[in-house]
Amino acid sequence: MSDDAEGQHIRAHREFFRDVLEGVHKVMAERFRLSDVTIRPIGSGGSRLSIPVVIQGSNEKGQEVRYFGKIMGSSDLLTARTIQFFKNVFLQVNSMDPMFEVTKSAEDMARHQHEMLVAINKLGIPTAKPYGFYPLNADIWLLVAEYLDAHPISSIEDLSSENLDAVFGYLKRMHDNGIFHGDIKPDNLMLGDVVYIVDVGHFMKDVPTAQKKAYDLACQIASFLDYLPPDEIVGIARRHYSGKELQAAAEYIDLVQSRMDINFDDETKKSLLRLMRSKTRLRGSKKSLGRS
Repeated sequence: MSDDAEGQHIRAHREFFRDVLEGVHKVMAERFRLSDVTIRPIGSGGSRLSIPVVIQGSNEKGQEVRYFGKIMGSSDLLTARTIQFFKNVFLQVNSMDPMFEVTKSAEDMARHQHEMLVAINKLGIPTAKPYGFYPLNADIWLLVAEYLDAHPISSIEDLSSENLDAVFGYLKRMHDNGIFHGDIKPDNLMLGDVVYIVDVGHFMKDVPTAQKKAYDLACQIASFLDYLPPDEIVGIARRHYSGKELQAAAEYIDLVQSRMDINFDDETKKSLLRLMRSKTRLRGSKKSLGRS
């Protein structure tokens, strides 16, 4: 690329992002009555399908307030399709049915995220309260939600068994109410005053309930491997899920290990599979009291 062509390319990108930011400013002013708005990207290595941002400004009372935003564009859909395609290929190569699909547009992606967060919030499960989704232009949409004073567990050094017990209880409550996450990973579990479940993936509509539940459960078990030994994690999971459900989840551990955002080695995988397929109760698997 010539210097002139490269310069034009850079200028085009700058103009594009300037238009996007102007759109965010307009939404926050018109919909949220926010002035003196600043927008700061959040550095999240696990966010591949959108640009997460912190939106800060002054409300009508002159108070400083913050919102969480996700900027979603048509280019994100190509990445999403690629990820979902390879996950489905992995399943088919291993004689399992494909499970994952992607929304058709940035608008559909924003709507799906919003609707799922509404559903999770209605169950009383800690998550970012969604406020709405808005067009920035024909191809880019903005999801606005509550800003959480919390950090992804991937950036946290210590988690307690109580934290894990709570989040497995949240997942069970979601599943009992027909809500399936589809993208549980360390970056979508956040720790503040409580553990929050945020963001969502997208299953195909006709995927059986048992398979969606099994994949969610496998992802959640694997997400905590940096904090507690496998036997303790599986033991806590057994407080909320039956042995049969854990055996079903074990069938997805190979797929979970292939993900770029959940990391564990083959020895850990062998241990997990043995524990999840076992019919023997494990350390930490005593029924918890006072949990939902």
